[in-house]
Amino acid sequence: MTISELADRIIDEAKLYLGTPYRRGGNGPKVFDCTGFTKFIFGKFGYELGRTVPAQAVDGREMIGSLADLQKGDLLIFGARGNPRRQGHAGIFIGMDSTGTNFSFIHAAVHGGITISNLNETYYKKRFLGARRILPDFLPAVTDTTAVAVLDSLSGQFVPQTDTLQLSPADRRIILFADGTWALVDSTGAVAAPASQDRILLAENGSWRTVTSSTVQIPDLKKPEPQTQKTTGSSSTKTTAPPPPADGSAVYHTIVSGDTLYGLARRYGTTVSNLCALNGITTKTTLRPGKKLRVR
Repeated sequence: MTISELADRIIDEAKLYLGTPYRRGGNGPKVFDCTGFTKFIFGKFGYELGRTVPAQAVDGREMIGSLADLQKGDLLIFGARGNPRRQGHAGIFIGMDSTGTNFSFIHAAVHGGITISNLNETYYKKRFLGARRILPDFLPAVTDTTAVAVLDSLSGQFVPQTDTLQLSPADRRIILFADGTWALVDSTGAVAAPASQDRILLAENGSWRTVTSSTVQIPDLKKPEPQTQKTTGSSSTKTTAPPPPADGSAVYHTIVSGDTLYGLARRYGTTVSNLCALNGITTKTTLRPGKKLRVR
């Protein structure tokens, strides 16, 4: 079973409880509150979540990026009824719509019990705080810089039209590279770079579709910390990273084995000290593969 299939099963299991009443402190299966529901559903598949919203807001892995980076089964965190900025509600991400700015999710609502809602509802739009990834990633993260580097080496090359599949003028073929990047092949066989904002989702039946990128940012769920923290009896200081710009212009790099701060600084035309400041780290911080590092 693939991770995507597992996510589908989790969502299908959650939907079996649609209409189940809400009750504060309810752990299921006859009544639920919001975290009782998410804990109950993920627990059926071997994932142990915390019982409160603040506890679930640190379960799994942090998600920083745009709404287009969300995947089925992500845990969503919303603000409380009385204080929209205080963690107070949780749900399970189902999927994005075609606009790339709205998604549906299943949760235990005070009014209505287990139900499916969407981000465009004013109440939830004002309270969306971020997401946590409980399941493994479906696909490896890809940066535009990596894709450009691969495609530069293919500039001017052609792919022979040797297959027997008859393509219509509207159809396009794609080449998938081992590092997760991809390129388009036009009707003449010429290799072309996809638009910088394009991403694709591959289905197991061989079909694929582009995903509309969103400029809406997934907030960081970490609690704010002081800008500077001094250790008693030592001159060392620990800085925290500044929040990403609200316009979505921040650029992130997914760390792979062998990456160094010096190498990344050269690659993105910046400095090691700037990378440290953007991420609240020092030159002694270990770069762990799979983590995202802000580079601009």
